[in-house]
Formats: sequence, structure tokens, C-alpha cells
Amino acid sequence: AMAKGEAAFDSAKAQAIFKTYADAAKKMPAMFPDTSKTGGETTAAPKVWDDQAGFKAAFAKFETDAAAGATVASLDGFRTAFGAATKNCGACHEVYRVKK
Repeated sequence: AMAKGEAAFDSAKAQAIFKTYADAAKKMPAMFPDTSKTGGETTAAPKVWDDQAGFKAAFAKFETDAAAGATVASLDGFRTAFGAATKNCGACHEVYRVKK
């Protein structure tokens, strides 16, 4: 809502959003262990396991972008940082076909 201008910019909320993103980025690679390649209802592409280095690098970039966003002090800064951080989401979901 802040990014769309539907809510007033709130620095504390912005920091919380980016902290949540950074924390998730740290945890996500571990949620795809080698034993989860098949079975269940996975929609993850085999590339998750075939390119573990790239997969982990994508989350490292997401974490870095989210951490950078935690320092914003204005609505314009928030919009820029939010866009940069969330761009990682779409890129990863597209490349690794991880179900949203």
C-alpha cells in the first residue's frame, strides 16, 4: 500500500518489510534440500537442484537488495528499494518455476 501511495510512508513499517524479506532470503535455500527433488506437490523446476549455485546466488541478491531497502528514509526511496527487492521474486519464480 505504501508503494502504491495508498498508505502514508512509515519508516518503521518499511524497515520491517525489508527485514522480513532479508530473513526469508536467508531461509529459502534450505527449504529445497536434495531430498525434495521429487514427490509431494512440488512445482519447482529441476534447475533448482541442477543449478544450486545460481539458486543460492539469487537468494543472496534478494537478501542484499532487501538489506539495502532497510535504510530508506523517504517514500521515493522506499518505492525504488521495494521495486528492486521484489524484482528478485519474479525472476526467481520465472527461472525456477517455484509455485507462488
